[in-house]
Amino acid sequence: MIKVSVLYAYEEGARFDHDYYRDKHLPLVQELMGSYCKGYSVDRGIGGATPGSEPRYIGMCHIYCDSIEDFEAGMGPHSKQINADITNYTDLIPEIQISEVRADVKTAR
Repeated sequence: MIKVSVLYAYEEGARFDHDYYRDKHLPLVQELMGSYCKGYSVDRGIGGATPGSEPRYIGMCHIYCDSIEDFEAGMGPHSKQINADITNYTDLIPEIQISEVRADVKTAR
């Protein structure tokens, strides 16, 4: 399994609508990617390593797919539509990281 992380670096005065990102953009991505998208998570940066410091990233998502090929097959035909939606929630340019998921451990609450 792979994880495609889309990260938005914190910039003073930048616009980022977390509600739109969570409630509109990522559901759109999931719908367009169909079965190629195995799931996703959305994060909001709240602080850096030093107490009281700004986060390195103000927002990010992680999209899970079985393979890079599946991600490309799911995203490729829709990339223009997905990219066109970015201006609806931010004026930042995203950074992309593709990772191989080696473990995904969650604890019960």
